[in-house]
Amino acid sequence: MGKELGSGNYGIVREATKLGLSSDHKFAVKIINRERSQKTKMHELEVELKNLMALDHINIIKIIEIIVDYDFFYIVTEFLQGGELYDRIHEERKFSEEEAVQVISQLLSAIKHLHEKNICHRDLKPENILYEQTESKIVKIIDFGLSKKLEGNSLNSLIGTPLYMAPEVINGKYDLACDMWSIGVITYQLLTK
Repeated sequence: MGKELGSGNYGIVREATKLGLSSDHKFAVKIINRERSQKTKMHELEVELKNLMALDHINIIKIIEIIVDYDFFYIVTEFLQGGELYDRIHEERKFSEEEAVQVISQLLSAIKHLHEKNICHRDLKPENILYEQTESKIVKIIDFGLSKKLEGNSLNSLIGTPLYMAPEVINGKYDLACDMWSIGVITYQLLTK
C-alpha cells in the first residue's frame, strides 16, 4: 500500500502495487472499515459494487478485485492518475469547444451504457470524473455510491449534489434522464468557467 489518494463516504483510497509487478503498475484501493460502517452504508456499498460489476465501458472505472477480511473491505480498481475534471476546469478556466466535445462525448457514451443497463448514476459532477493519466484525454466516471437501478417507472429519493441536480429530482419523481441534466450543467461549466 502506498500514499493516501483521498477519502470519501465509505473510507479512504490508497495507491497500491501488486507484489511481483513493476512499481509503475499501480492500482487504487478503497478501504472500508466494516465495524465503523453502518448497515445502511454497507447496503449502499453493496449497491455500488453490484452496479459497477455489471458495467464494462472504457469511460467507467473498472473494478479489478474485491477482498474482504474480518475488519475491512478492499475494493481494488484501476489507478487513474490524471486528476479530476473539477481541477482541470479551475486550472484552465475555460475549455475550447473541441476539448469540451472530447469530454462530453465520452460522458454521453458512458451514460448511454449505464442507462442501457437501467442504472442511474445520480451524482454526476466534475469531482466524480477522473482523467486516466495526466496527459490523457480519456475521462472515466467514478463513485457509484448513489447509483440506483431503475425498477419501475421512476425514482423518488432526493439524492445528489444540488448544483448538478435536475429539477425533477427536487420534485421527487424522476428517471434516468436526471443524469442528462447533470451533463448539461457540466457542459455549461466547461464552456463558460
